[in-house]
Amino acid sequence: MTVTKWVLLFYVYCFAGWIWETCYVSVRAGRFCNRGFLHGPFLPIYGSGAMVILLSTFAVRENLWLVYVIGTVSSTILEYLTGEAMQRIFGVRYWDYSGHRFNLKGHICLGVSLGWGLFSVLLVRFINPPVAGVIEAMPQQIAEVLTHALTAVIAVDATVSVFEALDLKRVLREMAEGNEKIQELQRRADFVHEMAEEDFRRRKEEFDIRVSCARERAGELLEELHRRGALRNARFARILRRNPGAVSERLRTELEELKKQLEEYRDSRK
Repeated sequence: MTVTKWVLLFYVYCFAGWIWETCYVSVRAGRFCNRGFLHGPFLPIYGSGAMVILLSTFAVRENLWLVYVIGTVSSTILEYLTGEAMQRIFGVRYWDYSGHRFNLKGHICLGVSLGWGLFSVLLVRFINPPVAGVIEAMPQQIAEVLTHALTAVIAVDATVSVFEALDLKRVLREMAEGNEKIQELQRRADFVHEMAEEDFRRRKEEFDIRVSCARERAGELLEELHRRGALRNARFARILRRNPGAVSERLRTELEELKKQLEEYRDSRK
């Protein structure tokens, strides 16, 4: 086939891959899911995989075991490199095998790789011969028109999808930076809160110590006042007892108040 028809064959498998992925995912999800990086009904990873398998197994296409092995290895390498490149460029893993056993960085896994090998056998032995026969029999002019039209459509779709993926990457980075700032502010707020609580505890402990000391001092002073008051009352009581008729013209009120206190003091000691 000409290069034009090889490109057209690539588009056919891109479309076939989209049909397979969309049907498989839609059935599992219970609703229609338009699968793929592009908006349109094309999955370049399937078209690329088909081309890699056909080219890598061309020399051994009569030996199905070699087709299986070479198809498994070549398509797995392609899938890993494509996944790694897209993650590095767009910051997103557009397919993820992390939940599968024997996976490598989520890009490839053993089960899917073995599936690629089975697809390689089906492709080389059963699928590609009639498909390639139809394209090979197609007039060159029609093939060129279809190829150019599909190339233009897919190129526009790919351009839009790439910019959308880059915008998604930018938004995700901004969100990550925002989350980091929020976490940093939260850490600072927690630190300030802890420091405030520590300072409050420290100040409360100091205040409690001061209050305790003040209470002890107040108790001591109260005892001292009671002791002094008792001595004073006893001393004054003796004076007034010896002089019951004592009066004071200038301090009459105070003297009467003192006598009253002494009477209460004597009553309290009885």
